Amino acid sequence: MRNVRWVAIPLLVGIAALSGCKKDSTSAGGPISCSLSDPVCPPAGLSAGFSGVTGAPTIAPSGAPTTVSVSNSSYGVTGATNSTTNGVWLLVTGNTLRAWGVLAISGGTFTGDIPLFCGAQGIIYSFNNGSGRSYYLVNVTLTACTTASFRVQLTWNTGPSSDMDLHLLRPGGSTNTGNDCYYANCQVTGLEWGVVGAAGDPILDVDDTEGYGPENIFITSGAEAGQYRIVVRNFDDTPSTICTVKIFFNDIEAARYTSVALDSPNNTYWEVAKVVVATQQITTVNAYSSSAPVAAGVAAGPAASVK
Repeated sequence: MRNVRWVAIPLLVGIAALSGCKKDSTSAGGPISCSLSDPVCPPAGLSAGFSGVTGAPTIAPSGAPTTVSVSNSSYGVTGATNSTTNGVWLLVTGNTLRAWGVLAISGGTFTGDIPLFCGAQGIIYSFNNGSGRSYYLVNVTLTACTTASFRVQLTWNTGPSSDMDLHLLRPGGSTNTGNDCYYANCQVTGLEWGVVGAAGDPILDVDDTEGYGPENIFITSGAEAGQYRIVVRNFDDTPSTICTVKIFFNDIEAARYTSVALDSPNNTYWEVAKVVVATQQITTVNAYSSSAPVAAGVAAGPAASVK
């Protein structure tokens, strides 16, 4: 992932010895509903490094760090475990579980790419077997950062080599054009939307083609008026894939959506919601189709380029 433009916000400290955590963050709109598939929070009193009962899976991240400072907007992790099933990563700030994803295992090695929030956070790796659950906590600080006024995040439940794509359509825009932030045009440098040189440009942090996600699209500040549209595509037609989309304003989760199985051909595309960033207004769409959705009165864009 590239370094994303953020604005620093104060975060609660004291992560090194967790005192338990809320299941999710809350916003002005009320509490966030939790998916039944979400992992449980780590236990109270969890300290930096490894924690686990006798017989629980081993967790040995590369370098065995307990404190890390980074300037990139994601934290890549690799390590070894004797667990035979995939684990999860958990991101905690101020005793609130802010994000989570899958730690995929291959040949006794786990990997993950974890999107970070500005400032201090706890990253926890967790694996489970018949003898119990184990944890490894590392304190990570993202420096030289700027909080995005808007962020949308995509994760999914299939892998490896499962390719889901996140699209953010500009107000009035259609898919696979310059008015669509997606893998073909929005990584590394992002797009120039609105006034040239001004704020308001979107950027996609990574095109995850190996399964699970996450993929994130950010707008730091200066979003345009009107409704942005959030669309997910099952790019490689992996069957029975269920996606989760989370919408954040100023790093606070405001909405969460879970799809039906995105199976080709009828459910290749999922239009999730429309968002007015300036007023933090979210309108649920939750529509599925075999072809890319277009804005009213706007012709469909060309087919997406081959990866």
